[in-house]
Amino acid sequence: MLPPMEESEESRVVERCREGDLTAYRWIYERYEKPLLRTAYRLLGSPQEAEDAVQESFLKLYRGIGGFRRGASFSTYFFRILINTCTDIRRKRRRKDYQDMEMDRLPAASRENSGLPLGRIIDRLPERMKACFILNAVEEFTLREVADTLQINVGTVKANVHRARKKLRTWLTTETAEVES
Repeated sequence: MLPPMEESEESRVVERCREGDLTAYRWIYERYEKPLLRTAYRLLGSPQEAEDAVQESFLKLYRGIGGFRRGASFSTYFFRILINTCTDIRRKRRRKDYQDMEMDRLPAASRENSGLPLGRIIDRLPERMKACFILNAVEEFTLREVADTLQINVGTVKANVHRARKKLRTWLTTETAEVES
C-alpha cells in the first residue's frame, strides 16, 4: 500500500511531469517503484519479468502522461498501465511457450516463485481473479480502486476476491492434507 498523501500534492507533481520536470518523475519513481514491483512480481511470478514490467510501465507513463485526466486517481491510472504491461508480457510468454511446443521442445519451465506455497497457489488463479485478489487483499486497494484500475464493476471485483479466497482456502487445505499424509 502506498503511504498516505494529499491528492493536491500528487496532482502538483503530475502537472510538473506533464511539463517535463524530471525531478517530478523521480519523485513518482521513488513513490511507486516498490508497490508496482510487488504487484508485477505477484502477477508474473518472475523477478526479472516484474522488473521489466515496472520499467516498461514507467516508460509508458513518461510517453503518455498527457493522456492522464485531471481529477482522476493517479495511482489507479498508473497501476492500470502496469496491469496492461503484465498482460502483454503474459501473452508474449504464452506465444513463446506455444511456439516451443510446436517445435517439439519441452514447454518452458514453470515460473519461479518465492518458495512460499501460497505464492504457487495464488499463481493458479485465473488472471482476472488473481489481479483482483492481489490488488485488494495484498496491496490493500479498496474495491472501488481495484474496479477503476481493472476497468470492471465493483461487484465483479468483490465476486472475484471472494471466489479467490474460497479457492485458495480449498487448495491450501488440500495441499496441507497431502503434505501431512
